Amino acid sequence: MKNKLLLLETEMVGPGGHYLDNVIESYYYFRNNLEIQCLLNRKFNSQGTFIPDKLQLIKKLNSNIFKKKQNKFLYLLFEILSLLKRFIFTILLIPFFLFRKNFKNYLNAIISNKFIIPKYFAEVFFFLKKNKYSTKDHIFFQTTRNKHIALANFLARIDDNLPNIHLRILYTPSSKKKFTGFYYYLNQIKPYLLNKKISLYSLTDKNVKIFNEEIDSKIGIFKTNIPWVFYNREKKDSSITVGYMGDARESRGFNLLPDLINKLLDNNKNLNFLIQFSKTSSNSTTITSANLFKMAENNPKIRILKAYLDYADFRNTLQKIDIMPILHNNEEINNGNPSTIYSSITHEIPMILPQNLTYMKEVMVNKSFEIANNLDDVVTQTLKIANDYNSYLNAAKSNSKLLFEIFENDPLKKNII
Repeated sequence: MKNKLLLLETEMVGPGGHYLDNVIESYYYFRNNLEIQCLLNRKFNSQGTFIPDKLQLIKKLNSNIFKKKQNKFLYLLFEILSLLKRFIFTILLIPFFLFRKNFKNYLNAIISNKFIIPKYFAEVFFFLKKNKYSTKDHIFFQTTRNKHIALANFLARIDDNLPNIHLRILYTPSSKKKFTGFYYYLNQIKPYLLNKKISLYSLTDKNVKIFNEEIDSKIGIFKTNIPWVFYNREKKDSSITVGYMGDARESRGFNLLPDLINKLLDNNKNLNFLIQFSKTSSNSTTITSANLFKMAENNPKIRILKAYLDYADFRNTLQKIDIMPILHNNEEINNGNPSTIYSSITHEIPMILPQNLTYMKEVMVNKSFEIANNLDDVVTQTLKIANDYNSYLNAAKSNSKLLFEIFENDPLKKNII
């Protein structure tokens, strides 16, 4: 019988963003070795998007569905009611753990969490017990926030027979060391990192270094990659498609697209363009979006796809793009892991990259890319790749192979399987 893996995505209420994608990728990555369940928000609605038939989605968690920026009053009201509910449960659980002769561990966990159970504890703990999870099994927090590291700390303290816990940090936590913030809980879980009950993963060397320095230890902290399906791209003998995929944000260079397209077409009339985004984020990107649609009306070589893409559609669209200019500004590119770069590597897409990029250097060892400092450089380098496409494609294939080999030896995979 297979050991079990519980995937946790507590905040996700719909298919937007990369969260559902990450769940599906993890399912495909581990399904041959483990029995997988996914614990989600009660409000989650897939809205008809692609879900693997055998992936068990269990909706049991209650999170704040109100956004602070959109409705501060309802957001704060929900948080207050949630805090009150957790306080009541903290008291009600005392007899339970006394009866189980586990009150000492419960008290230790309560003290470490400032005398209140963390969010989602009751739902997750009783789910684990009901489904007979043990130390041979694993819990994987796909997108770890402060509330999740607090929950991991609590679970590790409460019961020695619970599964091993894996926390993946997708972004750099705030440098502010708040009361019961990320770094408070990072220090709380240090003993469990040392005894390998909890493992912490980051996508960047930068974050790994930050975490190592914070707890003065390298044990239990790993660099990992998000699992991804790979695609074998055919060599090109016909026209080239230049692409953009992702959020329509100024920081990602969305507003540069009209000028980029015009300048490229001035130099090469045979290029095609595929621009995908789901919504605009500001007045300027809304204006750019309207401009792009107007350009597409007058030129069949320009295709604008304004729609959310599910797991399958996203990868099908990537397969149609031959060159991916990365137009992010410095702040955006250094803020975390640019998923467009990641997906371009797995889908063997030559890229134009910003100067001083450090992300994925261990993979980008073959010349599947060119470097650009400004928009005119992007134009020049895109044309350079288009004019010698198959040599760049061969290098992209080699880089993709390197990433696949890294996957085979990824710490997350080794620690869970």
